[in-house]
Amino acid sequence: MTRYQLACDKRITLLAILLEAAMVVACVFLADAVAETIFHIPTMMASHVSMTTALIAVGVLQYLIVATELIARHRDAHCGFTLPLVFIPGGLILRTFLVTGCNLAVITLKLLVYFVSVLLAFAFQILRVNKHLGSARLVDLTDRLLEPVEIAANRLYNALYFNKIRANTSVFTAVFNGSLSLWCINH
Repeated sequence: MTRYQLACDKRITLLAILLEAAMVVACVFLADAVAETIFHIPTMMASHVSMTTALIAVGVLQYLIVATELIARHRDAHCGFTLPLVFIPGGLILRTFLVTGCNLAVITLKLLVYFVSVLLAFAFQILRVNKHLGSARLVDLTDRLLEPVEIAANRLYNALYFNKIRANTSVFTAVFNGSLSLWCINH
């Protein structure tokens, strides 16, 4: 079996889905244990899972997800340098927060402008005002102004993830492909 065949195997996609689902559960247990142990907030699950057990589970799952990502990256021809942030303990979670935080600012602004443009178009239609006044132009202007920011966000994604995306695509691509299982399904 070649690297490409192994990377495209459905079992890799299924493994990515299962590992990421288990990681979400382990992170919930870890957050619950931290809330109970450090902040003394009574929780229901902390009595069953200690903070040490949750940390070990998150650590093991992190490296299993990274190994799966290293295998799955051969599905696509895009390659390049990746910062080895995911190899430090908690690096997978840190990488997710960095990319999500960077993308969230752009997405929030874009969605706000899109929502306002729809409201303007609706208001223009009700008031029978000339449609050329600007809702579509507002969206175009926003897209043009945010394009360099989106490219920078996609470059950050490519610097931190082994599965690469095109830098000139929308920032929504980075959000969608941030999950290894969604990236595997898409490729």
